[in-house]
Amino acid sequence: MKTGQFISNVYAMKPRCRLLPILAVICSSAATAAGNNWIDAISLSYGEEKGRNNTRMYRLGVQNKWERTWLNDGAWYVGGYWDTELAYMKADHISGRNDEIFDLGLTPVFRMQRDASISSGVSPYAEAGIGPHLLSETSLGFKQYSTAFQFGSLIGFGLGFGDKGQYELSYRFQHISNANIKTPNNGINLHILRLGYNFD
Repeated sequence: MKTGQFISNVYAMKPRCRLLPILAVICSSAATAAGNNWIDAISLSYGEEKGRNNTRMYRLGVQNKWERTWLNDGAWYVGGYWDTELAYMKADHISGRNDEIFDLGLTPVFRMQRDASISSGVSPYAEAGIGPHLLSETSLGFKQYSTAFQFGSLIGFGLGFGDKGQYELSYRFQHISNANIKTPNNGINLHILRLGYNFD
């Protein structure tokens, strides 16, 4: 199938189904990337947005670490990674309104972290990032997002642990909105608990 035909077929689908063929492409690419050591880590996240919608979020992510680090003369250093994530969000059922969306995001994340090799595998860190997101719908419950294309910004802190700091547990706050490209721009504010595992 040609690329143009694939894109046309995707846009002919119902909005909530559009991410399914995209997910299939990602999974296929991820399998190839894993064989080429592109995937360095995986993560599972659960998040909530309290309020009128009472939204719950479930997210799967894969990460690719950058080879370059900065300020690494002491026990702490600055590094980063690409964070590719697919999320499902569900709001309280509201009659006549859409109550679920999928969210695909790609975020470059900068992280300040303690070197696990000099602290018995215990590695506290803080991180921040901003990147593009694609929503399967432009509304969720009482909220209107106007555009499928969004930006997601995050800040968080966590702890690496294990023999080599291979496990991670962290808290994140994430804001997703369209940066006022179009109104209304209600946005999403998520409090997230994240569990990760590093392969290297």
